[in-house]
Order: sequence, then structure tokens, then C-alpha cells
Amino acid sequence: MDVDVIVSLPFALVGEISDASPAAEDGLQLGDQIVKFDSVENGDNLLQKLASEAQANQGRGIPVILVRQGAQVNFTMTPRTWQGRGLLG
Repeated sequence: MDVDVIVSLPFALVGEISDASPAAEDGLQLGDQIVKFDSVENGDNLLQKLASEAQANQGRGIPVILVRQGAQVNFTMTPRTWQGRGLLG
């Protein structure tokens, strides 16, 4: 039997989370692997695309798909201003 499997590979590994940042408050964890951030997936210019998506959705929940300890997790992050840099931290 032939089975077609579509697998999206993670494009980012969470290696640092700033205290009191939106990412920390939303529950992102060290070691999480980001597979999809709203409409952003693997490809070129990822940092620019992530920044644009966060800016366009400031104050609104963004659907995120990540891999945590080997399991796929559907997650929501809300970009917002805080004491540090960026909208996510």
C-alpha cells in the first residue's frame, strides 16, 4: 500500500526565551521547534517574514505549530510590546 505523507520540517529551534517576554508568558519552552508561524513555513527570508507576520498581528493570537519533545503541538502566540526587543522576545 502506498501512503503519501506530508511532513513540514521545523525551521527554528527555541534556544533562548527572555523573562517576562510574550513568548515566555504564552508558554513557549526551550527546545521547542517551530514548524509553522501563521502562514510562515520553511523558505527564504524567514526572519523578515516572521517579523512582518508579528507586526501585522500585534495584539492578536497567531496559530503556531511546533514540535515539543517529539510531539506536534498546536499553540497560540500573541505578539505585543513589552520591556525588551521585538514583539515576541
